[in-house]
Formats: sequence, C-alpha cells, structure tokens
Amino acid sequence: MVGTDGYDTRRQVRGARAVVLGFLGTLLVGRAVDAVGHGDSWYVLFVVALFVLPTWFASGVAREPWYRLRWWLLGAQAVLTYLPFALFGNGWVGGISGLLAGLVLLTVPAPASWVVFGALAVVEEVVWLGFVGPPYTPAVHAGLWLLIAFADNGLALFGLTWLAELVRQVASTRDELAAAAVTRQRLAVAERLRSMIGERVRTVTDRATAAREALPDRRDIARAEIEAAGVTAREMLAEARGIAAESDERIGARQETDVVLAPRLATGVLLAVLVLFAAQNAANVALPGESGYPVGTLVLAVLTGGAVTGLQLRHSGIGREEHPPAWRWTFAAQAVLTYVQYPLLGPAGLAFAGFLAGSALLLFPDRTRWVWFGAIVASMPALILLVPGGSPPEELPRWTGYATATAVAFGLLVYGLAWLTRLAVRMAALREELAELAAVRERLRLARDTHDLLGLGLSAMALKTDLVMALIGRDDAQARCELDDLLWLCAKAGDDARLVATEDLRLSFTSELGLAFDILTSSGIAVRLPERLPSAPKDVDGVLAMVVREAVTNILRHSAALHCTITLVVVDGTLRLRIGNDGVLEEAHGGGSGLANLRTRVGVADGRFTARRAGREFEVVAELPYQSAKDAL
Repeated sequence: MVGTDGYDTRRQVRGARAVVLGFLGTLLVGRAVDAVGHGDSWYVLFVVALFVLPTWFASGVAREPWYRLRWWLLGAQAVLTYLPFALFGNGWVGGISGLLAGLVLLTVPAPASWVVFGALAVVEEVVWLGFVGPPYTPAVHAGLWLLIAFADNGLALFGLTWLAELVRQVASTRDELAAAAVTRQRLAVAERLRSMIGERVRTVTDRATAAREALPDRRDIARAEIEAAGVTAREMLAEARGIAAESDERIGARQETDVVLAPRLATGVLLAVLVLFAAQNAANVALPGESGYPVGTLVLAVLTGGAVTGLQLRHSGIGREEHPPAWRWTFAAQAVLTYVQYPLLGPAGLAFAGFLAGSALLLFPDRTRWVWFGAIVASMPALILLVPGGSPPEELPRWTGYATATAVAFGLLVYGLAWLTRLAVRMAALREELAELAAVRERLRLARDTHDLLGLGLSAMALKTDLVMALIGRDDAQARCELDDLLWLCAKAGDDARLVATEDLRLSFTSELGLAFDILTSSGIAVRLPERLPSAPKDVDGVLAMVVREAVTNILRHSAALHCTITLVVVDGTLRLRIGNDGVLEEAHGGGSGLANLRTRVGVADGRFTARRAGREFEVVAELPYQSAKDAL
C-alpha cells in the first residue's frame, strides 16, 4: 500500500517482519548445527519444533487462534520446552527455553507477564541445576550461562516481535486516524452551524411569522420585526462565512503510549542483552575451571564489556535518526575492543562480534552496510579455524557454525531494535502529519461548502427583509407573499446547514436554477434561463449547481443588475455554463473566496473556470468534460 504521501507502508511492514524472522531463523540455524553433533534425529526435531510457535506468532500470519487459544498454545510450547529434559537430560540445548518466556511476554498482559517471565527463569535454573545437572562444569559458570542465554532469547523475541507489531499497527491505522480527524472537523463544524445557524434561523422565522401576522393592521410591529430579522440574517451571513475556517486544535490522539514507549523498551532490551553478554564475558575469565587467567585479563574483560556496551548503545541511537558524531572512530574503537580479547580467551573472546556486525548495519550507507556485516560475520569462522584456541579439532565445525549463526542473530537483534523503533516513531509522526493534513483539507472543504452552500440562502434572506420593509404600507399583500418566501428560505437554510457537514455534498442543477429564478426575479432582476438542459452525471451536475448558486449570490451582493442570462450548451464534447449580468458595481472585484472556490471545484472535475468583466457586464463561465448521464451508466 503506497499512500498519497508516497510512503510504502506495506514494504515497511514486510521489512519489520523480515527482521524478526531473520533473527529467529539464524538462531534456529545455530541451535540446529549444535544439535547435529548430538547424533539423535529426535533431538534435532525437538529443536526445530520449539521454533514453530514463536515463528508463527512473529510472522503475524493467521494470528487469530492466539487470542482464542492462547493458554493452549502456551501449554503446547511448555510441553515442547520441558519434555526434552526428560528425554535428553543435561545434553539438551541451553537457553532455548527463553522462547517460551518470550511468548509469555507477547501474549500475557503486563505486569503478570513479567512475573511469569521471572518464574520461568527460576524454573530454568532449578531444572538444570537441580534435576538434570549442569551441561558443563563448574556449575556456577554453567548456571550463569544458562540464565543469560534464557533471558537473551526471551527478551530478543519479545522486543523484536513487539516492535514489528507496533509498526504494523501504526501502518494499518494510518487511514483510520486521518478519517477520525476529518470526522472531528465535520462534527465540530456541524455543531457550530447547528447552534449558530439553527438558533438564528429560528429567530428570523419567528420574527417573519410575527410580521406576517401583524399585517396589514399593525404595520409598525411588522416593520420592527422585519428590521430585527434583517439584522439577524446579516449577522448570520457574516458568521457563517468564517465559521469553518477556524482552526480546530483537537486533532486528537497524538502518538499512542506504545509508540512513545518504544524507544525506552528497545533501549531496555538492548541494554539488558548487552549487560548479560558482558557478564558472560567476565564469567568466562573469572570462572574458567582449573585453568586460571591472570587478574589483568579479568580486568580487561570487564572493561571491554563496559566499553562495548556504551559504544553499542551510542551507535544504536534508539529512536534517533542521525548518526552519532565521529561514528567512524567509535566504530573502529568497538572493532578493536571486539577482537582484542581473542588472543587471550580464544573463541569465547568473540562474544561481542554480533553486536559489531549490528553496528555496521546501523552506521554504514545502504550500499556498503551488508558488505561490512558479512565481513565481520565471516571473520568469526576464519579466526576460529585459523586460531582454534583450546577447542578440540572434532568440535571446531559445530562450534564454528553455532557461533557464526548466533553472531548473525544478535547482529540482526541490534539492528532490528534500533531500526524498528525508528520506523515506528517515524511512521507514527507521518500518520500524525497525514491526520493534520486531512483535517486541514476538511476545514478548507467545510469553509468552501459553508460559503458556497449557505451564502445564497442567507444573502437572499437579508434581501427579502429589505424587500418586505419596502413593501409594507405600499403593498401589504405582496409583502405577505415575500414573507412566505422568507419563511421558505429559513427552512432551506436549516437544511443546507445540515448538508454542509455531510461527507458528499450533492446539489441539483435543475433545483438551483429554479431557486435562482425565484430569488432574482423577486429582487427585480429579469432572468433568462436555458431552453434545454443537457443531462449530465451527478458529479458534474453538482458542480454546475454550485456555480449557479455562487454566481447568483455574487449578483445579489455585488451588483445592481437588471438582467441576468444563464446559458448551458454542449460544444465539442464540453459542457459550457455561462452566467452573466449587466450591473457590476465599480467597487466590485473579480476575486474573493467565492470565485476561488468555484475555480477549485471546477478544476477538481477536470474543467476550466473563468470570470470576466467588461464595463458593467460581468460573466462567469464553467467548462466541463461532457458525458451524458445515459452514457455514464
């Protein structure tokens, strides 16, 4: 879906999903490679099975059962999580239980989800250390690693999937927010018109009725009522012209709480994962088993972990669009810190390589970022194979595949947390801009329709009061007839005020011609109408009706015309409406919002609008593509 702003939201949502699925896919590859060395096909099948439900939820495809059968699906994931412990004992994959914890965070409301997450972490330690035994010794080191792997997998699944879902929700509600902003504008104007037009129309109606009842015996009362009605009609006309142009600041819901919290959540997840990796890195030195490391190496591991954590947070810039200053130098520093431990710790010293790869995706331009990412990932198997350290030769291929896939996964995690947060915030801001734009467009439409639709009726009401005032005492019978017309105009003004706030304004050209004839002739203007009316589609017919209404309003307000000619002909596939009069005043001008509105309306219908003055002659011409209503069916 590409919006009118040119922003391909569907592609962005697909990209968000791809990051999550890429993380899960590479994590699965790493665990599957490690599982192959176990030599049991059921072992590999259980590893793959554990990724099925998390991948299903993260993909966003057919997710409805998750809302109806959430506890059953979580129960199924729990069975797949804990059954392998009974089958494979302490030979099972460490940390993979975190996928269950991640699903809990995604499907169970907070804060209960975090309580369950903590409880599952305790269960993880109890099962490993209390029942099946640690996967290696010393137990303290193994217990720490198991807890870190559990938390990393759970938090990563939760953070990436939650952000991807947020991107989808923001994208999917873009049009809804714009529609809501338009509706608020419409309701606000409708309420203002109802209160202002409705009350004053009732006032004019009551006074016109009182004047009619007072004639012919109480002419002084009739004059007073009509004079007051005329004042009210003119006040109503003046206020109606500006009512819809007023700004409505209540566009409504700014960015939702989830969008506002996205940077904090992403930063929290990333910080937690980085701190856990730094703790594991320090544990690799502090709890090495029987082969000790110098104190200096421990200090180096701790300092390196802290420095990499700080640099990674700086490079990720969660929620920030621009790169940090001197990022090339800080990236080089992160690279040095990533590899400096390898000569001392061997493969375990590459714990932060995945984060360096994620920084490359975030910092380098599109054309080179994946080259840098690939080079950093490729450096891991190269270093492990060239300088194997203390790993047995037969274990090198499996360890290399596991470590490389894990690095890719956590590189995507770093990139995904930052990119998805930026995308969610950017799309939320774009959605707000679109809502603002939609509201502004609706205000302009309402202002235009208020001007065009109510202008003629309210102007005619004011002129009717003047005419009645002139007739009282001179021709009371005609004055009563004009009062009947005034009462009809009051009723029509109320209907027109309600019509302004509707979504699709439709007027009838034929009806507007009849109204124009009645109003102009009652004002002493001789009117010549078209002898034949070509049929036209409703949208064109509505534009023609608006041209007639605004042109007649201008004649009443800005001219001293004695004659008005309205013609409508079809020439070479073009419908040409001309409205001319012979009484343009010296102070009158061809500008104003009324003619500008008509130019806009005709232009939207692929037509052309012109207004010309020659001496005291003035005419407006609207030319529209012609297709008969019969042909349009």
